Amino acid sequence: MLVERLEGIADEAIDRLHLLTNGKAEFFRALGYADADRDRAPDFIAATAQFASLCGPRATYLVKDLG
Repeated sequence: MLVERLEGIADEAIDRLHLLTNGKAEFFRALGYADADRDRAPDFIAATAQFASLCGPRATYLVKDLG
């Protein structure tokens, strides 16, 4: 319910969600997130500290289009 609520709020402002996860990819896939190629992440996502180093290169990168 929490993810659904946050997605509803985000849907008013953005078209796509980007997510990094260490170990919960199946949970988010079940909610409609799809695997994405880290090498093709938009520059504004790849430049974040989470993407560049905090989550590590093994983190699964997922996206979900809204609307």
